[in-house]
Amino acid sequence: MSSPPPPPPGWDPPAGPSWPPPPPEGPGGPGGAGGAGYPGAPGTPGYGPPGTPGAPGYGGPETPPPFYNPPPPGPGMPPGPGMPPMPGMPPGPGMPPGAGMMPPPPGKPRGNGGLIAAIVGGVVVLIAIVAVVVVVVVANSGQKPGDRLAKAADAVGAARVLTYKGTVGSSTDSLNGEVKVTKGGRAYGPVSWSGQNVTFLSADDKLFVKAPKSYWTGKFTSTINSGMLKDGDQWGALGSSDLSVDFKGGLTPTAVADQMRKYSKYRLTSTKTTAQGKKALKITAIGTSYFVTADGDPQLLRIESSYPAISADVTPLAAGAASPALADIRSSMGQLTDAVDSDHTARVMGKAQFVSCKTFGDPCTVKADVWSTRGTLPSITIKVTFRLTEKQDGGKYFGDCTSTGNVTSTDNATVQCSITGGEWARTGKNYTRVWVTPYAISLAASSADIQSLQQGLDSE
Repeated sequence: MSSPPPPPPGWDPPAGPSWPPPPPEGPGGPGGAGGAGYPGAPGTPGYGPPGTPGAPGYGGPETPPPFYNPPPPGPGMPPGPGMPPMPGMPPGPGMPPGAGMMPPPPGKPRGNGGLIAAIVGGVVVLIAIVAVVVVVVVANSGQKPGDRLAKAADAVGAARVLTYKGTVGSSTDSLNGEVKVTKGGRAYGPVSWSGQNVTFLSADDKLFVKAPKSYWTGKFTSTINSGMLKDGDQWGALGSSDLSVDFKGGLTPTAVADQMRKYSKYRLTSTKTTAQGKKALKITAIGTSYFVTADGDPQLLRIESSYPAISADVTPLAAGAASPALADIRSSMGQLTDAVDSDHTARVMGKAQFVSCKTFGDPCTVKADVWSTRGTLPSITIKVTFRLTEKQDGGKYFGDCTSTGNVTSTDNATVQCSITGGEWARTGKNYTRVWVTPYAISLAASSADIQSLQQGLDSE
């Protein structure tokens, strides 16, 4: 066995400057049983190889170990060669634990907490990443302008009514107000048209307008016809060509949805904006802009286009939401009983006749032959009002009666009615001569026409 290596510089053995240090007092040490000195070179008394029986100073249970570990280094000093490192310090450079040295005491057993924590943390991060990806995908689904436009078209196509608030029209006509257009192409609403505030109804290739008497007076060429107009607003019919807006071809839910799908395939530009107080994307191509909600399911909010001419907020009404609008249209159709027809002129053919008017003050029956232009219509209804007066040019007014007749050919239609009650019953017996004047006007819709209009609306 070789002698222990010298101590590192700066280390003083506790027993003095000699090296190796003396063994501790006790059995096997100086003055104790088991050997007459300190183990030295082979052959020195008290030395023998391990396991050699009878070797002086070695082998007994009281024999000290062949090497006495030196004390630990001072604070801040590295361990010497062959010495175990201090807790928390690595061995000296290139020095494995020396022979006979005890390995460092095992540290506190490490549990699996760190590993579990790392795994759990990784899973949480993975879940978070997946969640972020899902959220991003969901939030951005359909964010491409074309995708959002196509999806908004689906909601428009499912609507029963589209409400336009703004301006719709054509190159020659402009309606500014609130217009409702049904899936079947029927349109209705209060608007400003050519400087006049009117309510219009377009259905089944017929155009009706509710307007003041002043509006209708200019539509008739005959003063007799205009004399049939009542004060206040009145429904009347215009020629279908008088308004050149193509509601059925360009403004219905189906027509708008088809156009949006078509445009979704074009090269589009989009900008962030607002419409109807909501965040929106303005999606534009070929002079037409569709404003679609920027968040959630895409919904159409506004259209700006040159053809058809539209600059209006748009609200699709589906299912029950469309019921009030459809009810308004149906009610307006029912008011067309007295709608005048400015497009067809009624005439009184000849003079009115007294059928039975023998006793003044009693019921007085009168009649007149009438005729009207019909155009392409198979028949037209003429309303005739007979006014009974004291003189031919007016004078005292006794009363009137009204009746209708249908013109179905080039032949005249005879219309008659009876004047009763009122001033005629009270004072007619005091007169010996009276005059009757007929006023005729063509009506825009018969009872059968109104019923057909309503049935068509109900069938949508």
